[in-house]
Amino acid sequence: MAAHDWRIVAQTRDRLGESPMWHPRERAIYWIDWYRTVHRFRHDDQTLESWTIAGAASYGSLVFAKNGRLVLALDSGLTLFDPATGKSAFFADPNEGRPGVSYNDGKVDRFGRLWVGTFDVSEAEPRGILYCVDPGGRVTVGDSGFIVCNGPAFSPDGRTLYFSDTVGRRIFAYDMAPDTPQLNNRRLLVAMGNDEGTPDGLTVDAAGDVWCAQYGAGRVTRYTPSGQVKEVYRLPCPAVTSCTFGGDRFSTLYVTTGWSPGIRRPEDEPDQGGALFSIEVEAQGLAEPEFEASARA
Repeated sequence: MAAHDWRIVAQTRDRLGESPMWHPRERAIYWIDWYRTVHRFRHDDQTLESWTIAGAASYGSLVFAKNGRLVLALDSGLTLFDPATGKSAFFADPNEGRPGVSYNDGKVDRFGRLWVGTFDVSEAEPRGILYCVDPGGRVTVGDSGFIVCNGPAFSPDGRTLYFSDTVGRRIFAYDMAPDTPQLNNRRLLVAMGNDEGTPDGLTVDAAGDVWCAQYGAGRVTRYTPSGQVKEVYRLPCPAVTSCTFGGDRFSTLYVTTGWSPGIRRPEDEPDQGGALFSIEVEAQGLAEPEFEASARA
């Protein structure tokens, strides 16, 4: 798919845009800049709003929570944030304050549990852990031993978790069940070559295909549930970070991007990184579940 088929929804020039989420009731797309900003773009009135959380150094991801709130994975832990009031409240810290480790991507599974990964800030040691957090704040380790945890995403029936081992250039699949956070049968879905970038954010469509943002390669690739390439969507910037479906029919693909002076395109292809992009696709996505956190912001 040619780069000119994309539409820029908002050119916020995010240094590292991440974690796009479509809110059906609000008809709005949320996303973050890892460097301390939460964005919301409302489609009905074309307005862009942004928030920062006092004292937070980085924002790893966001998910929706009940009563119009968000769960933000800040460097200090999981925080409930209410955009209507601007108030925030600590919820949990699965990482337990480990120095040199911070939070990254997160999603709520089909059974209401929050999965969130961490990463080694130096990006050198396999200190990253994929955690599962239930609505009461209880924590289970899903898997560990990664430098950077990314993804995750879930099959339409909720029984498969997909996960990006970014530095390892691999996407894994795991079996999971509604009554336990235990992950089983880890298997390799995709192994990427050096010219394919690194696997970052993931989403899954209603047919079960896995969509992966490939950081450094300037593209989103659609894989079958068995890991075969189905489609490739190229963007006008190399730092492609995450993707989700939205719109009234969930057939709009939204993609977050960033910019980096170390990743360049040819001079005749200017880097439009930092924008939120969208494109209409034939696939249809699924609504993201809300987390029923027991604490209140």
